[in-house]
Parts: sequence; structure tokens; C-alpha cells
Amino acid sequence: MTANENTAPAPSRLRSPGFKLFIIGLLTVLMAVPLLFIELALNDREERASEAAQDIAQGYGGAQTVAGPILFVPYELTTTSIVDGRTVESTQAYTAALLPSTLDLDTGAPTSTRARGIFEVPVYRAAVRMKAFFDRDSLAALTPQGASVLWKDAYVAVMVSDVRGLTGNVTMQVNGKSAAFQPGVGVDGSAAPGIHAPLDLDAPPDGLSLVSDITLRGSRELNFAALGRQTTARLVSAWPDPSFSGVFLPNTRTVTAKGFDAVWNVPYLARGYGQSFGAPETALNTAASATFGVKFYQPVDFYQLVQRSLKYAILFVGLAFLVFFVCETIMGRRLHGAQYALMGAAQVLFYLLLLSFAEHIGFAWAYAVAAAATVTLTALYAISLFAGRARAAILFAVLAALYGLLYVLLVQEDYALLIGALVLFFALGATMYTTRRLDWSRIAPEPAG
Repeated sequence: MTANENTAPAPSRLRSPGFKLFIIGLLTVLMAVPLLFIELALNDREERASEAAQDIAQGYGGAQTVAGPILFVPYELTTTSIVDGRTVESTQAYTAALLPSTLDLDTGAPTSTRARGIFEVPVYRAAVRMKAFFDRDSLAALTPQGASVLWKDAYVAVMVSDVRGLTGNVTMQVNGKSAAFQPGVGVDGSAAPGIHAPLDLDAPPDGLSLVSDITLRGSRELNFAALGRQTTARLVSAWPDPSFSGVFLPNTRTVTAKGFDAVWNVPYLARGYGQSFGAPETALNTAASATFGVKFYQPVDFYQLVQRSLKYAILFVGLAFLVFFVCETIMGRRLHGAQYALMGAAQVLFYLLLLSFAEHIGFAWAYAVAAAATVTLTALYAISLFAGRARAAILFAVLAALYGLLYVLLVQEDYALLIGALVLFFALGATMYTTRRLDWSRIAPEPAG
């Protein structure tokens, strides 16, 4: 008798609603394991998409940044010193760099997409009209007093981040005369990618006017450097979803379903560095520090949306379990832990279905298909669990509302925290109200059948 009295309370505690709630919480935490494997699968698919983009960039051209033109002027400076009572002259060679007084960039960038398997990447073929002017005063002040300037060896360089995207030989009009570009930026020992054009000047110019047309292929992103004392740039493209980026945003922009038209005006004071440099490497390194441009954004970046949905996965699995627990409590039907595990597995598989379908039909349709399949499967299973279609229909409606809420959280990023907090608050309130008369320590009824 004593032994029976000592062992009797155990089943009571194991069958109580309080203990069932503890088991549900433990199952919710355990569901993080399969969700982790789904996240690993997502990361693998993202890596494959990135590899596809790199393959396209290798053959077509990567993200492009155009920085130029930069004028390089070699000169020699002779100094006199006294060595052992004798006057000794020594001549050193230097190269000064000068940025343009004004720089106008007018670019049209027709776009298309290239695919590797199921992965698509936006590409463009940009026609850049570059007009630069170096004024006489800036040219005269570039070298020290008494220097012997080698104008015949002066050249202009334009940095292009991926020269494989150049579609033809580039020429430049220098004060009305033609000059051809050559490979490299022309600076010895520099690893900066680009092209340069010798100017072949016979005498110090009163001013230098440079006009060049560059046709450049690239993918995903196009940027320019604000090198002028006054830089004006216009970029026109038929891509409907631009993401303007860089140090400077457009002063004016028009974005429609047919494309965009953006204009930048960057003054010298906003740029943050000077116009002339005593060392070529310094000029090249500085020129790429103040860039602006556009990313050809893909609004169907479903990997990012699936990644965001996984952040809410544990929360929504827990809410689904809570819905079943409340239904079990108010309907008087006792569910086994294994049944909760099966229902939890269905909620977890939703994210795998979402990822799989999104790669083929887009995120919105994939979400609708995955959510409909998951909610329907769970509701059909609930018909036998709760012995009634009406009860299963109620569960179907509640789960459908939960998945609708998750979609709202994904598309309303700015209000996601507020919406999520309010939902949790009302879910807790509804649970407290529903179970307000529940005896958490009582023995749950035996399952029917």
C-alpha cells in the first residue's frame, strides 16, 4: 500500500497539462535541429548562386568602377648642393598627378539578364561619354618652380575595375586631336587595373580638354569616381529596380517601371581630398575613395527572404504548438508527444518547400504553395486527432492566419518588430483567457479509442 501511494503521483504529474506544456516547449527547442540543416542548405544554394554570378562576371564583366581621367605629368628637378667645397648638381625625376577641373559623365546602360542553370544575374552594356577639362592655372601650379616639365611624356589614365568588360579599343580627343589608349594605368609598379593614353604634347597647354567614349560591359553594379573639382554625372537605364549606393546619392532621380534617370552633382568641398598629388600611387589610391553609382537590384532575391523567414521559424513552430495545445485543452482530446512531433515536422518542412519552390517560381508563389500545402496537411491530420471536420476547419483557419502573418512580417521589414511583439502579446493573452479555469495539476483524460 505504501509503495502504491509513493508511485501513484508520478502518472498524475506526467499526464497533467503543465507537464504537457513543458514537453511542447522541449519539442519546440528540438525543432531547431532540422531548421539548422535547412539553413545550411540555404547557405549552400546561396554559394551556388554566387558562383554562377562569378562565372558570368568572368566571361561578361564584373561590377564596374570607372575612375578618371587622371593627368600624369613627368618632370625633372635639379638641385644644387656643396660637397667638400665643390658645387654639385643633381637631377631627380618625378611625376605629378592632377585631377580635372570639371568632369561630366553621361552614361546609358541597357540591361539584360544572363543565366547559369536556374540562377539569373543582371548585366549591362554601358556607353560612357567622358568629358574632362584641366584649366591653365591648375596645370601651371602642378610642378615646382624651376622644374623641367616633360610635356611630351605626359599621359592620362582611366581606372576600370574589370578591363575584361571593355568592348573595343578606346580613343580620346585631346584638344581636338586623337589619342589612343593602351593597356595599364601607365604607373610603374602599380597593380591598379585600367588604361592610359599618351598625350604627346609639344608645349605647355593653355588648357586641356579631353573627350572619350568608353563602352563597358559589367554585371550587378556600376560606379564612378567624383574626380572633378565639379563633377556632374547622369545615368540612364531601363532597369526598373535601381539601388543607388556609394558616398553620394543622386541629386535628382526618376524611377518608373520603364527604368530610371539619375543625376549627380558633386562639388569639390564634399569630396574630401585635393586636386593634385606628388606621387602617382597616392593619386590612384585616393581616386577610388569617393565613388557613387547604382546596383541593379533584383527584388526577387528570394534567398534573403527565405533567410529572414528562418529567423522567425522557432517562433512560429512554437505558436503552432500553442494552437494545438489550446485546442487539445478546450476540446478535451489528449494528444501524444509523437503527434506533436509530426505536426512540428510539417511546420519545419514548410521552410524546405519554400526554398525549393522559390528557386523556380519566385518567392511569393513559392510561399503560397508551401503554406497551402503545410496548412492543408496539418488540418487533414487534425480531423482524426480532434474527431471532427469543424474543429479541423477552425485549426486550418488559425494556421492560415499564422502563415499570412509571417508573410506580412517578411514584406514589412520596417514594422516587423512591432507586428511580432503585438502578435506575441495577443497570443499570450488569448492563451491566458482560454486556460483561465484550467487545473494545471489535474490528470488529463485518456485518449479516446
